[in-house]
Amino acid sequence: MAAVGSERARELAASIEAINLELVQVVRGCSDEQWRALCNDEGDDRTVAVVAHHVAHGHLYSLEWLETALTGREVTVTLENIDLENAEHATTYHDVEREMTIALLEANAARLAERIATLTDEQLAGTAHHRGAGRDLTVEAYARIGHRHVAGHLATIRKALGL
Repeated sequence: MAAVGSERARELAASIEAINLELVQVVRGCSDEQWRALCNDEGDDRTVAVVAHHVAHGHLYSLEWLETALTGREVTVTLENIDLENAEHATTYHDVEREMTIALLEANAARLAERIATLTDEQLAGTAHHRGAGRDLTVEAYARIGHRHVAGHLATIRKALGL
């Protein structure tokens, strides 16, 4: 049986699940044409499909960073690393399938939320340096990255779709 985390941790987990569900609902409601629409406001030409799939992969990065932060070790990713990985992802997944993307969004968000929900207030207060941000972040801040990542890209997708 998984450890039961603090109320704050459970609220963080629930917020990730809720925003991810909003994204899944938008993706499910897309026409085929909308699925291939460009999201140009992020300075690139990624489609709704690529951005949604990117979010699904991002849940796993958030989980990895969270686990690293829980040990107190530095999260070594830089903004340059992230940009390179995003470009590679866009090339690799330019023709990604919607149902596969939805399945990944659901499964990966669940993994992240389940882990966050187990954290204690003491764990949430811990810190670890984030090289890309250039400063120490609390474990709670690392836990919130998952929500911010989905919310930001959901707004981009909604804008591209005129929602």
